[in-house]
Amino acid sequence: MAERVLLVCTSTIPHVTRALGILHDSVFRSPQVDLLCSSAELLDYEGQPQIQKVLVFPHRQEYWAALQLCRRIRKASYDVIAVLWCQDAERARTKTFALLCGGKRLLVFNENLDCEYLKPSYLKAIVTSRARQGYLWPKSWIGFVQSWLQSGTWGVMRVLLFPIRFFVICFLVAAIYLTKSKKITFH
Repeated sequence: MAERVLLVCTSTIPHVTRALGILHDSVFRSPQVDLLCSSAELLDYEGQPQIQKVLVFPHRQEYWAALQLCRRIRKASYDVIAVLWCQDAERARTKTFALLCGGKRLLVFNENLDCEYLKPSYLKAIVTSRARQGYLWPKSWIGFVQSWLQSGTWGVMRVLLFPIRFFVICFLVAAIYLTKSKKITFH
């Protein structure tokens, strides 16, 4: 029996086309692949023999249509939802939508089009790889904080311990002033 696969277009057209080939040639014997893409990409995928059916994302503000599409995909009960987690930051909503589709298994392609079923170990490998390459955090204040934290553990420890040291110093100074205010007499 052929596995039913939904490939969610979350990358460029050449990446998705190569992922289709990988699904048919390497991962499954004879899958029934449906494709979920945007209306702008529809013409690029129509008529491809590897695709059984093409589903179209609703526009961004059509929340009710997106909910109905998600329900329709869940009812279809796909064996595998395949998604490309390449470094296309503008498609974050689409990648999140793929997680909500509810397939029995989630097959993830990385930017090199290596694929594996989503497990905690694979997720950790993706996150650590992206963190090393500098793609995990945006080039805003988070990137600044990350580089600052990577500058050395002693600097981080000093920053973390600063409130504690400050409190101890304030306590000792207060204790000195309190003991000086008492008159100490020796008999």
